[in-house]
Amino acid sequence: MWKRFGKLYLSSLVGLTLLLGALPASADATLGQPVTHINFNTAYGPNGELDVVLPSGHFYADPGGYAGCNIPVPSADTVKIWLGLAQAALLSGKSVDIGYTDCSGYHWIVSFTLKR
Repeated sequence: MWKRFGKLYLSSLVGLTLLLGALPASADATLGQPVTHINFNTAYGPNGELDVVLPSGHFYADPGGYAGCNIPVPSADTVKIWLGLAQAALLSGKSVDIGYTDCSGYHWIVSFTLKR
């Protein structure tokens, strides 16, 4: 029995380490804030740009990439999901957690969670 739990603990620890290692080193987070405004602007780049506004500021996602930033580029489908989650939070009054990385003076979204 102890061997099984030991292996489970070890594999969970390795999985968590790999997950955290995949995140950008300079990622920050804003936790439990309500969405106050959402904008998807098609004037920026060929794929548009998502702007989610929280009380702590503007948070952006661009499926076209981030010039000069070493940030993982989200797919268009990922940005659509984040847009849907932001709309759900705005309409329901629920709060969100946003993981972001700062680059060129902007907060670029790397993760988005709708709170219960």
